[in-house]
Amino acid sequence: MTTPAAPPALLPTAPIPDVQSASDPRGLDLDEVGIRQLKLPVGIPERTGGRQMSVGTFTLAVSLAADRRGIHMSRLVEIVHDLAPNFTPDRALAALEDMSRREEADRARLEVVFPFFRRKKAPVSGRESLLDYTVTWTGARCAAAPSGWSWILAVPVTTLCPCSREISLYGAHSQRARVTLALTPQTAVDIETGLDLVEAHASAELFALLKRSDEKYVTERAFERPRFAEDLARDIACALRDDRRFTHFRVTVENFETIHNHSAFASVSRPSED
Repeated sequence: MTTPAAPPALLPTAPIPDVQSASDPRGLDLDEVGIRQLKLPVGIPERTGGRQMSVGTFTLAVSLAADRRGIHMSRLVEIVHDLAPNFTPDRALAALEDMSRREEADRARLEVVFPFFRRKKAPVSGRESLLDYTVTWTGARCAAAPSGWSWILAVPVTTLCPCSREISLYGAHSQRARVTLALTPQTAVDIETGLDLVEAHASAELFALLKRSDEKYVTERAFERPRFAEDLARDIACALRDDRRFTHFRVTVENFETIHNHSAFASVSRPSED
């Protein structure tokens, strides 16, 4: 029987060089350095107090001083792994502070994009289904200014053309539209607040599941509530302009036209973005 060879004696290991922290002679600051397209399970707070699990696509970036060669990317991965399962705006702002501190950076930015699902009841049959919305949370930290953040909500709706309804002997063309609503809150505001606002002003809201009685209802509702892209943008902006919960908003409506091979859009913001 062969006796196994004894393991080799462990030799003292030399210190591992920290190449990223080396100095750089080129004298150029970098605006942003970081990671993007990092996908993780993410827990998103709901209005009810519960938490919805989704998949988030993260971007994390920090500034880099001219005298440093690089950042430690692994630190950003550690930070986002800690944040993702229990995401809240407050915890994300704390993560921005942690990014700046650990990377010794003056500026930091964190962004996550994820699908958010709402359980919706069809208007007549009451049948339930899930509808998805695309949500982006963006936060930024700068040593010279307070940290800020915003929700960007992409909300699909139906719009019906007022001109078509007015001039046609019967019927009117309608189309699916997308409202992109950017909100910069002063206090914590749930995602559903923005979704409710947009859907309340559209010609009709969307549902994943409709029975015939529901389809009749939403078609007729849209016919009674015609909206140009301009109308919908203004209606949402009017509802927001005196809402002190928000320091800034931007509304963009894009109609995916059914009688043209192009889209129509309208956009408005407060304060002015000139």
